[in-house]
Amino acid sequence: MAQKKNRNQQKPKSEIKLAEERFQNCIVKRNSLNDDARALRDERNSLHDQRSKVMEEIMKHRDEMKSNTTTKTKHQNARNSSQDKAKKLIELKQQKRKGKKGEKSLKDTVQALHSEILNLERRRETTEMPISKEREVMEKLGILRRSLGDQEGELATQEHLNLEVSELDAEIDSEFSKANEEHSAVINLAKLNKKIYKKVTNLMKEASHLSTEADKKHKEFVDCRKKADNQHAKAMEMLETLRTHKKTASEERQARWQVVKDHRKNIKKELYDPKKLE
Repeated sequence: MAQKKNRNQQKPKSEIKLAEERFQNCIVKRNSLNDDARALRDERNSLHDQRSKVMEEIMKHRDEMKSNTTTKTKHQNARNSSQDKAKKLIELKQQKRKGKKGEKSLKDTVQALHSEILNLERRRETTEMPISKEREVMEKLGILRRSLGDQEGELATQEHLNLEVSELDAEIDSEFSKANEEHSAVINLAKLNKKIYKKVTNLMKEASHLSTEADKKHKEFVDCRKKADNQHAKAMEMLETLRTHKKTASEERQARWQVVKDHRKNIKKELYDPKKLE
């Protein structure tokens, strides 16, 4: 019964066995931590890739905004140029209108001169009068005809001014129409850039969130790698301990074997000693 109990009792583990188990435990933990670290690294890299794509999209939108701003500036310059031209044309029109004020009186004067000349000519042709009177009428007709010529010249100039003012009105309307078109383009580009800016703002928030998450994963990755390195260091220590134990055990076995060999040698020597055989 005592022998059975001794067999059932577990033998205490040797230092080599304990060192091997501890070494293997460290290796298993190290490998597991390295696997976790690789997974965290892959997650971090995936987040960085996502952020890079978001940043590429942001840069495309920013380039589009810059292009729109450049185009908007051109439209603004064109609008301002058309408005300035229209203002200058309005000033010119006002200047010309100052000379238009006497147009009605000029027409009345010309018509009155025509009527007076016709009446005098009719009177001269239909009425008998002395030579002195006829000369007086002829002199008056000459004066009236010269005055009529002057007034008709002024009236022609005035009518030309009226034509120029009418043309100026058309040019002014054309410039204001151009300015309105350019202003509409400016407003549309400003609205477009506002929409793009909202997109960029949302994308920047997304990029910031991805950066934060990537930083967290990187910290977890670094911590995990440190733990794996610690387990590796422990494993290396246990490996060195295991080698020491194995070396010691090997030396002890060799020493015991040498004792056995020496003992056998002594026995053999004793058995085959010629003196003892006699």
